[in-house]
Amino acid sequence: MKEDPLPHYFLYGEASQEADPDFIHIEDLATRSRPSGWSIAPHKHLDLNHMILINEGGGVIQYESDFIEFIAPKLLIVPARAVHGFEWHAESAGLVLTLADIQLRQICSLHPEFETLFAESRCLDLDAEECTAIEHAMEIARRENSWIALGQSAAMNAALMLVMVYAARRAEHSKNGAAGTTRQAQLMARFRQLLEQRYRLREPVITYARELAVSETSLREACAAYGQSPTEMRDQRAILEAQRLLAFSNMSVGEIGEFIGLPDPAYFSRFFSRKCGLSPAQWRRDVQAKKQLEA
Repeated sequence: MKEDPLPHYFLYGEASQEADPDFIHIEDLATRSRPSGWSIAPHKHLDLNHMILINEGGGVIQYESDFIEFIAPKLLIVPARAVHGFEWHAESAGLVLTLADIQLRQICSLHPEFETLFAESRCLDLDAEECTAIEHAMEIARRENSWIALGQSAAMNAALMLVMVYAARRAEHSKNGAAGTTRQAQLMARFRQLLEQRYRLREPVITYARELAVSETSLREACAAYGQSPTEMRDQRAILEAQRLLAFSNMSVGEIGEFIGLPDPAYFSRFFSRKCGLSPAQWRRDVQAKKQLEA
């Protein structure tokens, strides 16, 4: 299988490496954005998730191939493996909290109400009270992360939980969350993780169910609670990867189809057109035109 051609880092600008299971990092937005001229090129992290609080300024967020203009206060959610980039207004201010994927999964196993928060990239509106509360909690977590003292781990976890509670409540308020049961939310988190590893194999639903040690009916019902079928979720993940490669790589349409498990160029083109309403070539041209307008 070909290597992923998209740029990926540990923290932005740092060579890619595997994160420690308990990795957490908090820094000022300006730390990496000011030296780069308030521009962060599109990239992704293999096993790190971001919660980015913007309390002053604004800019344009690039999530995959979408561009969203915003002004503070906002909370940006960027899950692991999601392509993202930023063009900040000069001297924007905020905090960037980065959390290892393993640690996030451990948290969600104890608090499944957070499962859907990182299911996709988000730009969450905040009111002044929420912004202040999240900033205070992130600052506590940053302070506790910088020393070793009695109860340091407990204080860090408490602050992190408070950030996630505010984020999950705001996401629910924005009607971005899904409405499955706790057990279904846990199953969906495992299924999404499995798809990350195997969506290119184009396997049938029964194979996924066996890998997850559940019945096919249970898997279908869990997916239905979130508005899709298992095959739709598999295909959506394949389309997302195709869009990423069309937007950020020089791979040919045929190479992209092969990369996502559809080696027949004609079939891949029909598949993409059916899902996106445009051929892969036209979709790439439209994205390139959009980039030129944003520039």
